[in-house]
Amino acid sequence: MAGIGAVGQPVQGGGQSSGQTYRGPFAIMTVLFFMWGFMTVWNDILIPRFKEAFTLNYFKAMLVQFAFFGAYGIGSLIYYIISMFSGDPINRIGYKNGVIIGLLIAAVGSALFYPAAMLTSYPFFLMALFIVGLGFAMLQIAANPYVTILGPEHTASSRLNLSQAFNSFGTTIGPIIGGWLIFTFFMKSGAHGADSVKIPYLCFAGVFVLLAIMFKFAHLPSFTNTDHISRGAGALKVPHTALGMLAIFMYVGGEVAVGSAIVNFLGSPKLGGMPHEAASRYLSFYWGGLMIGRFMGAFALTLILREKDSESFITCYSAVR
Repeated sequence: MAGIGAVGQPVQGGGQSSGQTYRGPFAIMTVLFFMWGFMTVWNDILIPRFKEAFTLNYFKAMLVQFAFFGAYGIGSLIYYIISMFSGDPINRIGYKNGVIIGLLIAAVGSALFYPAAMLTSYPFFLMALFIVGLGFAMLQIAANPYVTILGPEHTASSRLNLSQAFNSFGTTIGPIIGGWLIFTFFMKSGAHGADSVKIPYLCFAGVFVLLAIMFKFAHLPSFTNTDHISRGAGALKVPHTALGMLAIFMYVGGEVAVGSAIVNFLGSPKLGGMPHEAASRYLSFYWGGLMIGRFMGAFALTLILREKDSESFITCYSAVR
């Protein structure tokens, strides 16, 4: 990220420099990782719901993911441009405030699902998803580096892996709960199909506001960078950064595309012919398998492989996936 240097002497605490581990703040951050994984995977439930409710073809139905993840790209680009010319915003406002801002933006987007359902407007839903995506982009920017500095430097990767594991756990149980709520519990006979998403996403908005309040009053350590932070392109000057971005783009695109199609695929009369709620349970197997694969990959990289073999392993592992 442009303008982000190494974390210098913190204002409070000093997790990496002193070896102190902040278990309480780390637990709070882990809840946050779980929540955004839990909600993100609901996009895979929204696609078949909106496809049926608005009589969409697959291209238009997949705009759900385009709106959501497009916000990631646009939000990150805006953040990068600001960082390039004015310095890193997170270093000025702090990680804690960055998380709070992200939560409040996501809460606004989630709350907009209610008027979108009342107006039965698919473009309105896409706009709401875009706003949620902007909030999650801010959360990613603030939360990922914050987790790495909540303790000794040599255990930073372990903390991030554990937080991401809870994120994956959220994506695993999300389809089961979301499928039941949207396709069964809140589904009313005679009502428009999109009506069933009103209450769940209004609840998401409430949860995000509560999390923002909790973060506001939580005693979280405040870290700032006292080193000089140079402006400019930053890490993008390194060719490997662009290649890594391309690799992540391809990987996430493949992962999300498969998950987005599973419910409609299994519900097709020519294939499984399953009701959407039943098909959403199989979606949990998909995301659960990815969670297990992440654990296995992390274990192999840290305990089995020699450093010189890790690059070859990553290439082969990615090709198999």
